Amino acid sequence: MLNLALIAYVVATGLALAYLVQREEVTYRLTTAVTLAGWALQTAGLIARTVEGGRGPFASFPEAVSVAVWAAVLLELWAERQYRIRVLGAFVLPVVVVLSVSGTMAGPALQSTALHNVWITVHVVLALLGIAAFVLNFAGSIMYLLQERQLKARRPGTFYYRLPSLETLDRLTFRALTLGFPFLTVGLMLGALWTGRFHPLIAFSTVAWVIYAFTLASRAVAGWRGRRAAYCAILGFAALVLTLGAGVLLPGPHGS
Repeated sequence: MLNLALIAYVVATGLALAYLVQREEVTYRLTTAVTLAGWALQTAGLIARTVEGGRGPFASFPEAVSVAVWAAVLLELWAERQYRIRVLGAFVLPVVVVLSVSGTMAGPALQSTALHNVWITVHVVLALLGIAAFVLNFAGSIMYLLQERQLKARRPGTFYYRLPSLETLDRLTFRALTLGFPFLTVGLMLGALWTGRFHPLIAFSTVAWVIYAFTLASRAVAGWRGRRAAYCAILGFAALVLTLGAGVLLPGPHGS
C-alpha cells in the first residue's frame, strides 16, 4: 500500500504540473482524486504497519519520513481548499515525492526500544508535524518569489495568471511557519533532553530552529514580510533537509 501511495503521488505530481501549465478543470479534478487516493493508501499502509508492529510507525528513518509525507499531503489538501490555491500541489507534491523516494532508499525499517518511551514518541511525532508544516512553508515561499518576479517584469509571464496574490501567499507561509515552529521547538527540546549529550543531529536541528526563530522574530519586531521571509523559509527548509540526511548517515538513534 505504501508503494502504491508513492506511485499515486508521482502521478499526482505530473498531473499537478500539467494543470499549472494548462489550467484545465478535468486535470485539476484528476490531480485531487489521485492525491486523495494516494493519501488514503498511505493511511491504510501506516495503520497496517502500526497493527503489525504493535507500535507507532516511527522506528526508522523511512517510517518517519512516511509519516511526515502523510501529514504534508494532508496539510496541502487543506491549504489548497482553505486559501483557494489550486496550483499548490504543483509545488508541494514534488517535495513529497523526493522525500518519499529518499525515505524508501534509506533502508528497511528497524525496531527501536526507545520508542516504548512515551516522551520519545511525542518527540518524534512533534518533529514530524513540524517538518510537514515547513514543507508547506517552503512551497509557499517558492511561489511567492516566482510571483514577485512576475510582477516586477514589464510583461508578466505565464505563471502570473496561475499563481495567487502575494498577500495570499504571504499569509499561507506565515500560517505554516507559526504552525510548524512550536512543534519543532518542543520536539527539539524533548530530543535534546532524551539524548543527554551533544549529538551532531542536535546541531543540525538547532540551525534550522534558529533560522525559523529569527524569521518569526523579524516579522514581529521588524515587520519582515514577503521576499526576505521567503528566503529565510527556503534556508530553514534546506537546514531541515540536511538534518534528515544526517539522521540517515550519522550513527545514533535516528540512523536507519
